[in-house]
This record gives sequence, structure tokens and C-alpha cells, in this order.
Amino acid sequence: MRNILKKTLGRGSEDQKGFTLIELLVVTGIIVALAAIIVPLVISFSGEGEQAAQAGERETIQTSIQSMMVKHSLKTVTESLTTNTNGEKINSTGTQFSTAADINLESFMDQASTMFCYKWGSDGRVTQQNDVTDAGSCATTVLFPAS
Repeated sequence: MRNILKKTLGRGSEDQKGFTLIELLVVTGIIVALAAIIVPLVISFSGEGEQAAQAGERETIQTSIQSMMVKHSLKTVTESLTTNTNGEKINSTGTQFSTAADINLESFMDQASTMFCYKWGSDGRVTQQNDVTDAGSCATTVLFPAS
């Protein structure tokens, strides 16, 4: 009689294992709610990281230029190419900051090349920072100064 009643009410014997549909729906709902909270936070953190990387490299380049100027007693440096409005990537061989061939920025930098493109004035101040394209050339997207 007990088994007939259990089967009638929709419950099997005691040895059946598993989850009911309601339990699965509740767990799925909790997971969806958590994802709805966490995903936007992760996306905003990644955007902040990119901005911090841009600012960090810009400050490193600025400090490197100033250190180079102090070490070599330079009051001015060769201004960045004004013909290229998108700036230029700073590297160990192509970027000269002085007419003296032995003065370059490589020994003052952590890496031999930059991830962004820059323009600087004759006083050594970074005036513009641009993004780079997938091909590695300077893009028209200006990151600094912020527009």
C-alpha cells in the first residue's frame, strides 16, 4: 500500500536519487543572478587596467626622457617628428633625442620599444600619446591628452 501511495504522489522508492526540476531551476536562477552581477564588474576592471597601462607607460617614458636629459646635461632635445601627426614609437635605434648619435633612450627604459606612439616637445615633455594599429603603426586614436 505504501509503494502504491508513493507512486501515486510522484515519489519513487527510497533508493531513487536525483534532483527535482524545481531544485534545478532554483540553482540555475542563482547562477544566472551571480553572473549578472559579476560580468559587468569584470568588464569594468579590464577597461581600468588598459587605462592604467597607458598612463603607466606614458609616465615611464616621461621619466626616462627627463633622466636622459639630466645625465647628458641637455636643456633641449630633438622634437618628435611634426610631420607625423600620430606620433612615433620610441625604440632603441630609430628614435634620437639629440644630435649626438650615442644618446638614445634605450638605456633609460625597461624595454627597448614602447607599446604606444608618442610626440614630445623640445623641452622633453610628452605632448601626445596615440594607440597603435594591429599592424604596429601609429593609429589616429589619441589616448593623451584626453579629448
